[in-house]
Amino acid sequence: MGIRNNLKLFILVMGILLFLLLAAVGGFSLTKSPDLCKMCHNAMQPEYVTWQNSSHNNVACMDCHKESNLINMFKEKIGTPGQLFHYYTTDNKEYIPITMKSELPNHLCEQCHSMKTRAFSLPGDLKDPHEYHEKVGVGCVKCHSGVAHGNIAGRSVATDSEIAAWSDKEGKENMTMEFTRPDMDTCVACHINPAKYGVTGVESVTWDCGACHEEIFTPNSHNLVSWTRNHGVDGAGQLKDCVSCHAMGVEPTFVADGVINNVVKSEVTVKDFAWTTEFCINCHSQMPDDHKDKSKWMPSHKNAVQSKGMSNCTACHSIQKPKAGETLPSPAKEVACNKCHWF
Repeated sequence: MGIRNNLKLFILVMGILLFLLLAAVGGFSLTKSPDLCKMCHNAMQPEYVTWQNSSHNNVACMDCHKESNLINMFKEKIGTPGQLFHYYTTDNKEYIPITMKSELPNHLCEQCHSMKTRAFSLPGDLKDPHEYHEKVGVGCVKCHSGVAHGNIAGRSVATDSEIAAWSDKEGKENMTMEFTRPDMDTCVACHINPAKYGVTGVESVTWDCGACHEEIFTPNSHNLVSWTRNHGVDGAGQLKDCVSCHAMGVEPTFVADGVINNVVKSEVTVKDFAWTTEFCINCHSQMPDDHKDKSKWMPSHKNAVQSKGMSNCTACHSIQKPKAGETLPSPAKEVACNKCHWF
């Protein structure tokens, strides 16, 4: 009789232990659920709907946002009841954001994306040596900041007054390729200032187009004999097309003519663009052949101005001398019309 009772007790205890184990596993899985995270952290609604529309919508929040070791896991799970209690006892249920203390380290991404075995599917003719970027210390999120949430935090597109209204519609709108893939500006900004992107011991990186592109597409218009002479006029009518290839990671904001009639011009023109981008300044810093002999050029430049139109001169020179640091370094900017003429 005693053996039978002991067996029943053993089965009962094992059943209870199995139930507790299953409950614990189920509880752990539940607390990893983005739906549960969002229940308390309603301020993360924009992150939630963008995540739902991302390629990572099968990856739980905690898989990326917590170090996946046993100690961290238990610390997080033990704290969950307290977080739930805080949620249900606070009046401010709508705005409990999660603050990122640091950028996600590479090894969290490499839980799924092995640098050694992953085949990179780059669009077009791009080439990107991921292994070299990893070697010099460029973090995955420096380039792929938009992969899970469309970089909505970096773009500051969600404010406290709007977060509750974010729906699947806003999630889709903010997860297009424009916001999820790294763009040329990101690449070039890092090449210009590697230290800002975590690269140490490297002052600058090549800007040569061939470093990133297998083939360089040149528009037919650029091959015309008249292109060098007329490209500024063409650019004035389609500056957006120029910017798409030649922005070099810099937002053109400087107005080369400064203040006109005591009003600061706010629109960006083709000459402003030429003054602030490396592609343009490399050529516009070079003195044209007809300028080199000052004894001939100085007496005749008035006629040249009249024949070419003032806009051609201000592609390199400003009417008023710009302030220090307002443009990229160029000897042309030191030659301002007002240095000799009064307008």
